[in-house]
Amino acid sequence: MSDTGDSLPLDPPAPTLVRMFGAEAVGTCVLMLIGPGSAIIASGTIGNVGVSLAFGFSLLAMAYTIGHVSGCHINPAVTLSFFLTKKMSIQTSIYYWVGQLLGALAGGLLLYVLTEGGDKNLDQTGIFAANGWGAKIGSQYGLGSVVVVEIFFTALLVFVVLSTTTRGYLVGFGGLAVGVTLGMIHLATIPVDNTSVNPARSFGTAVFSGTDALSQLWAFIVFPIVGAVLAGFIHRALFEPRGVAPAPAEARVK
Repeated sequence: MSDTGDSLPLDPPAPTLVRMFGAEAVGTCVLMLIGPGSAIIASGTIGNVGVSLAFGFSLLAMAYTIGHVSGCHINPAVTLSFFLTKKMSIQTSIYYWVGQLLGALAGGLLLYVLTEGGDKNLDQTGIFAANGWGAKIGSQYGLGSVVVVEIFFTALLVFVVLSTTTRGYLVGFGGLAVGVTLGMIHLATIPVDNTSVNPARSFGTAVFSGTDALSQLWAFIVFPIVGAVLAGFIHRALFEPRGVAPAPAEARVK
């Protein structure tokens, strides 16, 4: 078709594994820059409420920006739930996981450079917004509280994301639902462990924190995974007819 004034806009290119990988990397990088970034740079001004809104807004914005390419998981726990509920193949899941970790690493590096090597005078959290518990992050909560937060609040987030993919869900409102949910979760749980519910987010800050965060990172990988598995079971029990496997997400996109 010739490029005339009355021609219709061209359809966007069909999502491929490489484009999905890129979308997840970019989206996770943005989540890092706005979520932990708001805590590191501006928490003294905006407080926990502002940081919570920053996390929610960043996910909401990315959902409507890259959602049509990759679904905007930008969270390994979400991708795991899609794999477990047979909405995504293992090959596609691996592309997503690698993209998410690289995006988190890139976001963390940019914040590290911005704060001139994690200078404690520029980092308003003092720990590079790393996740943890107890004295290592100045929290009065222990590992038991972290277990509850990371399993059940990750399950809540993942359950909402999975629910937006079910038939009958209001078209166009998925991004709003997951963004609000992530913001609510942070409002309730930041004082406990700085809120992870996302292994990539925890990885991206722990690497550059210059603290003992890496020694506690395992908890923010293991327990969100457990939460994702729990959400997958609940979702399948509530929404999926017995004996009917859902179509893979990449097939639905195509």
